[in-house]
Amino acid sequence: MALREYKPHAAVAASEAAPTEAPAYWVCLALLLAIAAIALRIASFW
Repeated sequence: MALREYKPHAAVAASEAAPTEAPAYWVCLALLLAIAAIALRIASFW
């Protein structure tokens, strides 16, 4: 990481945060879609 000192602080923070936040985003999105699908199924029975 010799080039790290030449990067702006925002670029370093963005490159370090992106890999950890991306999976959490997709997991939350998948959970929301699953809850919506279950709610639609329950509503279709009524």
